[in-house]
Amino acid sequence: MDNYSSFIKQFRPELSPKTLSQYSKQLRYLSDGYGLDFNPLQLTLDIIDIAIEDLSVKHVTLVGLPYEKNIRLAVFRNLINIFSDHITPKDYQLLDSLILEEKIN
Repeated sequence: MDNYSSFIKQFRPELSPKTLSQYSKQLRYLSDGYGLDFNPLQLTLDIIDIAIEDLSVKHVTLVGLPYEKNIRLAVFRNLINIFSDHITPKDYQLLDSLILEEKIN
């Protein structure tokens, strides 16, 4: 099990092996997209900064197959839940709304 899978499993032990594999793949893809080695906290904070500045989470979906968009949004949603103590309640609510809006579109 790699760092990404271990990290996700630590916070979401109920996930099936297939879902865990998809989440770790997308977390790795996001980390690579932002030029980061394994650092989920920094990745989350970077994504949040861009989302709040742009009032959009389109940058989370990056490029890829349509179903990957929802997986990446789910991964990001899990990250903001995991690191919620680093996020103000107002920003948390805004991010939650932005994620919902992106899923609908």
